[in-house]
Amino acid sequence: MNSFQKLFPYVWPFRKQLLASIILGLMVAALWGANLSFAFPVIKILLEQKNLHDHVAEKIEEVQSEEAKAQKTVTRIEQQLSKHDAAGVPPTNAEYTNVLRKRAKAVGELKSFRDKHFQYQWVQSHIMPIVPQNKFQTLFWLLVIVLLATAVKGVLIFIQEILVGRVAELTVMELRKKLFSHVLHLDYQSLSHEGTSGLMSRFTYDGEQLAQGITLIGGRLIREPLKCLACMFLALYINWRLTLLSVFFIPLLGLFLSKFGSMLKRASRRMMESMSQIYKVLEESFSGLKVVIAFNNQKHHENQFEKQYQSYFKKAMKVVRIDAAAKPLLELLGLTAMFVAVIPGTYLVLRGKEHIGGIRLSSGVMSSAELATLYFMLVGMLDPCRKMSSTFSRLKRSSAAVERFFDLIEQESKISDLPKTKSTGRHKKAIEFQDISFRYETLDPKAQRGLVLEHVDLKVEFGEVIAIVGQNGCGKSTLVNLLPRFYDPENGAVLLDGKSIADISLDELRGQVGIVTQETMLFDESIFENIRYGTPNATREQVEAAAKQAHVLEIIQDLPQGFDTVIGDKGKELSGGQRQRIALARVILKDPAILILDEATSAADAESETFIHETLKNFVKGRTTFLISHTISNSLLDFVTRIVVMEKGSVIASGNHEQLLNTCPIYHRLYNSPSRVIGIKAV
Repeated sequence: MNSFQKLFPYVWPFRKQLLASIILGLMVAALWGANLSFAFPVIKILLEQKNLHDHVAEKIEEVQSEEAKAQKTVTRIEQQLSKHDAAGVPPTNAEYTNVLRKRAKAVGELKSFRDKHFQYQWVQSHIMPIVPQNKFQTLFWLLVIVLLATAVKGVLIFIQEILVGRVAELTVMELRKKLFSHVLHLDYQSLSHEGTSGLMSRFTYDGEQLAQGITLIGGRLIREPLKCLACMFLALYINWRLTLLSVFFIPLLGLFLSKFGSMLKRASRRMMESMSQIYKVLEESFSGLKVVIAFNNQKHHENQFEKQYQSYFKKAMKVVRIDAAAKPLLELLGLTAMFVAVIPGTYLVLRGKEHIGGIRLSSGVMSSAELATLYFMLVGMLDPCRKMSSTFSRLKRSSAAVERFFDLIEQESKISDLPKTKSTGRHKKAIEFQDISFRYETLDPKAQRGLVLEHVDLKVEFGEVIAIVGQNGCGKSTLVNLLPRFYDPENGAVLLDGKSIADISLDELRGQVGIVTQETMLFDESIFENIRYGTPNATREQVEAAAKQAHVLEIIQDLPQGFDTVIGDKGKELSGGQRQRIALARVILKDPAILILDEATSAADAESETFIHETLKNFVKGRTTFLISHTISNSLLDFVTRIVVMEKGSVIASGNHEQLLNTCPIYHRLYNSPSRVIGIKAV
C-alpha cells in the first residue's frame, strides 16, 4: 500500500466522494450482517418449530432464573467477606484474596445476566408486538425483509461504485495531465531513452491499471472489510470465545498476503515493461507502413510482434500462476479459521457442555440455532475475504503501475535552469564552442558509446552563415543541438555573447533559436496554426507575410480551405517540399537571432530547394546561421560565409569554398563525389 500513498494528494480533492463511499460501505456492511442475523429466527422456526414469541418468553425466564442464582452467589460471597472483616483477617490473607476474586467473578456474571435480561425485555416490548404469532407469516415476512434489504444493499453498492469510478477517472485524468506536463519539460535525452512506446504504455495500459486500483480501494476494499467486521462483531456477540479462535488466524493471513503481494508486484512490473515493448513494435510497424508494404516484409513485423507477445505472455502467466495459487490457499486458510471455531462449538452443542478440557468456551449451553447463526457469521466473514483475494492480483498490478507512473513523474530533467540565471538580450556578438566533448548516454553501461564530439573549438561571429559538412556520424548535428541545450556537453562550454548558455534561462535561450530539421515535423492542425506554432499571438497578416517569404503562399491559396486546411498527421496531406517550406515559414515568423538548418532541403525537389535557398539568402541577414546540408550547390554558396569540415567528432578545417578545395582533401573528396552528398544522416 506504500505505492498508493503517493496518490493521496491527487485523491484528496475528491475526499467528499470518498467519505460518501465509506458511509455507503458502512450501510452495506450493516445490511450484510443484518441479513445473516436473520438466520437465527429462520432456524428457530424451521428446525426447532418454535414461535418467536414463545422463544423470547423462554429466554426471559431462563435469564431471570440465572440472574437469581447469580444474585444468591453474590450474596453468599458478601456474607463470607463480612465474616472475614469481623474476624479481622488481613487483606493479604490468601483465603481472603480468593474470596474477593470469586466475588468479582460473580458480580461480572450477575451484570451479564442483567444486561441480557434488559435486552430480551426490550425485544419483547418493542419488537415482538410487530412480529406475527403465526410461524408461517413470521417466516414469510422475514424473507421479505431479507429480500428488501438485499435490494437496498444492491442500490447502495451501485451508487458507491459510481462515486468511486468517478473519483478514479478524475484522479487518473489529473495524473495523466501531470505526467504529460512533466514529460514535456524533461530533457530530450531522457525522453529518447524512454521512447514513444514506453511513454504511451504509461499513459494507456498503466493508467488503466491505476484506475482499477483506485476503484478497488475506494469501493470493494472499503466495503468488504466493513462487511467482515460487521459479521465479526455479531459473531463475538454470539460467542466471543469461539470467535477469537478464528480471529487468531488473521496475522497468518496478513503474512501470507504480504509474501504473495511482493511476488505479484514484481511480476506485474515486468509484465508492464514487456507491454512497452509490444507498443514499440506496433509504433515502428504502423509508422513505417509504406516501407513495410513496399518491401513486402510483413512477415518480419509479424515475427517481431509474436516474439514480444510471447515474452509478455510468459510474464503475464507468471502473474496468473501466482494469483491462481493465492486464491485457493487464502480460501483454505479462511475455512480453517472458520472450522477452528465451528468444530468446538459443535462438540459443545451435541454434548450440552460449556467447557472442553477445563477451558470455558461458552457462557451457557449453546443451542443449535446459536451455533448455526455463529456459522453463518463466520461464513459472512469468509466471503468478503474471498472477494478481496480475487482482486488481490489487480491491486498489485495497480501498485506496480503507480510506481511506474511516479518513477517518471519524479524523474528530474538533466537540463534545467540554474537558481539564478543571467539575461543576455538578443544575440548580437558571437557564439563560441570551447573545448566541447560529448557522448550519448545509454541505459546499459556495457553498450556505452565513445565520444561523439572530442575537444571541439569553434567561434562564430554574429551574422555569419556557417555550413557544417562531413561524413555521416562525424558529429555535425550533435554540435548544433548543444546550442538550444537539447543536451549538455560532457566537457567544455557553449558561450552566447560571452555568457555560458547554462547561465541563461531556457526560455530566453530557446526563444532566440529557430530550427528546421531534416524530418519536418508538422501537426495535425490547420496550416495557419502550424505556421504560427512558435508564435501563437501572430496575426493573420503576419502569418501570410511569412508564408509569402517562404514561397508557399500560392500553394496554400490554391487549397480548398486555404490557411484553414488541416494537413493530417505529420502533414501527410502535403509533399515533402511543401512541408519544408511551411516549416521554414514557421521559423521566419519567429524571427530568431540564431537559425539552425539541419539538412532542411533533404526532402525537397530541385524547385523547392531553389525557392528555399532564395528565401534563406535574404532571411539569414542580421542573424547567425548554422547550416547542415547534404549537397553543396551554387545557390547555397551564394550566402554561406564559411564552411566548417568535421571528421570523427572534431573540426579539422574551416574556411571558404575555394580555400577548402585547395587545402582540405576531405572536403575536396566530398565536394567532388558523384552524388555530391555531404552528411546525409544527422547525428
